[in-house]
Amino acid sequence: MSSTNTAPRRSLHAFDIFFLVVAAAAPLAAVASNGALGVLMGNGVGMPGSYLLAGLVLILFAIGFIRMSPYVKHSGAFYAYVRHGLGPLAGGAAAFVAIVVYGMMVIGSVGGFGFFASVFFAENLGIDLSWKAWGAICLVITAIVGYREITLGARLLAALLTLEVLILVVLTVAVLAPTSPAAVTFGSFSLPNIVSGSFGVGLMFAFVSFLGFESAAIYSEEARDGHRTVSRALITAVVFIALFYAITMWAVVLAFGEDKVMAAASENPGTLVFRAFAQYTHPAFLVAVQFLMVTSALAATLALHNAAARYLFALGREGMLPNVLGSLHARLQSPHVASITITVVSLIAVMLFAIADADPLMTLLSSTFGLAALGIIILQAVTSLSVAVFTWKNRDREAGSLFQLLIALVATIGLGTAALLVMKNYATLTGSLGLLDYAPWLLPIAAVLGVIVAMRSGQATQLSEA
Repeated sequence: MSSTNTAPRRSLHAFDIFFLVVAAAAPLAAVASNGALGVLMGNGVGMPGSYLLAGLVLILFAIGFIRMSPYVKHSGAFYAYVRHGLGPLAGGAAAFVAIVVYGMMVIGSVGGFGFFASVFFAENLGIDLSWKAWGAICLVITAIVGYREITLGARLLAALLTLEVLILVVLTVAVLAPTSPAAVTFGSFSLPNIVSGSFGVGLMFAFVSFLGFESAAIYSEEARDGHRTVSRALITAVVFIALFYAITMWAVVLAFGEDKVMAAASENPGTLVFRAFAQYTHPAFLVAVQFLMVTSALAATLALHNAAARYLFALGREGMLPNVLGSLHARLQSPHVASITITVVSLIAVMLFAIADADPLMTLLSSTFGLAALGIIILQAVTSLSVAVFTWKNRDREAGSLFQLLIALVATIGLGTAALLVMKNYATLTGSLGLLDYAPWLLPIAAVLGVIVAMRSGQATQLSEA
């Protein structure tokens, strides 16, 4: 059932988009994995400060994003913004890179869900299923929710994300409480500690923890008040994520002590947060946080699936991909064909990893999210450059444009630096994965393909004449 109407129903409020965006960032999983690795391999006790630095750069990026949003009338996020500022060929390149990036994150999230679910249910309920079976369950749930109206997914994510945030608030309160044995110190936010150790690696893990926040712009056509709703959701999300990560990671540092947290992380970074829960909260909370790691992976998969489907929808509607991808369900007003396509591609990719008997965490999740981190940050840098170019071209029309230009340039430099950090430390981010070490080549290949498709689809001519 397809609809001839290509404009989705405007049903999302700012908080709906906020939950979609923050769920994609997967706060619990980000703190438990990226935060702990940042402590061990990066700048140690200064990791909470790294989150604030990354958040500051991304707030500047968001300001430029918001300034340009009234001029970008449709979904497509990176594609739409890059195309508007740098032209249709650059937009085509960004579009195809974005498809690869979001597709990879969906695939990786399925692997993450499979791993965490298999461990939790086997250890706590005696249900011993392989990660492959749990991954299949995750794909079925995602397919059903993704096919339906977007508000269903937003409500489910709101519930899951609220629990995820609350459990980390419990840990933070337990550590900072007056009766806590932890000594409250502020070394995590001192500049010498922030830039200590392998500062670049710590900053890289901080940026990676924000993956997915920019997806707010994808929902512009489904927002009740268009770009205003998206703007509120985007700024709220990036500020919340930055502060929440920094405070939560600070609590984890204090749980072990500034002088002992590095040693604790070196024992096993993957269990650092869990050990903090075991030490400062009731045993029931440890079980709860292990379960919420499962729901965090599910929430991220749902949010990323929605984002990927809307990229395909936007490109299908504009003729850069088959037109059928740009159709809407007659009753649900969802991009159902695009959603089914993402489900099928994800299923095939996960099956290939399963047939190869790949480790769901160290191979599947690591390889896909490593590639996604590199691609997302490059796209953010290019989008910020697009905002800067757009601002320069329109500098005589609006007050304050030179200040806006400065903000966009600072964000571009910051994100460009982050992209270089990821490229330099790619092996640190993903580990040695053999043939998958060459996965980053998918990004320039996708970019070239996007340029070719943009040229052949007539986008370049149409837009240059507009």
